[in-house]
Amino acid sequence: MRPLLALGLVLTLVAAGCGGAQDATQRYARDAIESHLAHDGAYDLGHVQCTGNPRPWFVEQQTTESICAVRRASGGCDWFHVELVPIGARVAARIALQSENAGCSPA
Repeated sequence: MRPLLALGLVLTLVAAGCGGAQDATQRYARDAIESHLAHDGAYDLGHVQCTGNPRPWFVEQQTTESICAVRRASGGCDWFHVELVPIGARVAARIALQSENAGCSPA
């Protein structure tokens, strides 16, 4: 009985999206950071990680903020705060440096 319960839990976690693809908020925040820092040689834009929508009890909640860790070319990471701001039918990103050399995992 226990193996079936464990298998069911694993399948539920996989179906809920734990440990997988980026959600739309993460993608938008990452794209905004990459665009914002595109001409700044101090950053390695191949290594940008952003927090996604929270999923308490596997129910996704929409957020309007994300924290992104961006690897510096010289090592370490800076954290950026990305706020999603609705403008009519569109969304814009307001980006600000939150912490310098703060580690490379925003989650």
